[in-house]
Amino acid sequence: MLLHGIWMRPLVLQTLARRLRQAGYLVKVPAYASVSLTPAQNAERLYWFIQRLSTDYLHLVAHSLGGIVALHLLSQHPELPPGRLVTLGTPIQGSKIARMIKPLPLLGLAFGNSMDAGLAGVNIPTNIGREWGAIIGTLPLGLGSPFLLGEPNDGAVSVAEAYHPAQTVRIQQRVSHTGMLFSPLTCSYIQHFLRTGQFI
Repeated sequence: MLLHGIWMRPLVLQTLARRLRQAGYLVKVPAYASVSLTPAQNAERLYWFIQRLSTDYLHLVAHSLGGIVALHLLSQHPELPPGRLVTLGTPIQGSKIARMIKPLPLLGLAFGNSMDAGLAGVNIPTNIGREWGAIIGTLPLGLGSPFLLGEPNDGAVSVAEAYHPAQTVRIQQRVSHTGMLFSPLTCSYIQHFLRTGQFI
């Protein structure tokens, strides 16, 4: 199951989904309300989506905020089918950019309820009982890069924000926050981790 990031829709994940299907995976790409609901609320709605699937094994590949939603999902429902989690540019330590913009009039509304146990970086569950691999971008290409001057980043999320000691393995890639969704190398890393629990 692929999960998109904030302000996105499943369409942005179609290139990655196609490559994974070509590799033999059955791929589902549900939508969720990244702004109007909290990550925990979105996780609960995704749980009921998963309940309608017939599968004995469930991998999650989640971009940006989607990774936080996935962590809530796995923490709230340890009974889900076994599998591995891959997060792509997920700000597990919270988003500096979101914290800076959220208090601003009008602009701050764009983040809605995503801050609650999400982009604010507090109360995010990390005890998920399964292997968790993180792909972290280092190409500072994006509208957020001026906010992160002096910090290695992918144009939206800094390397430090994407790191967490609960990750079982992580890898840095010279790719931007959105670019990783279209990178053949990122897809290769994902497939290798889903098969082996390692990226290389």
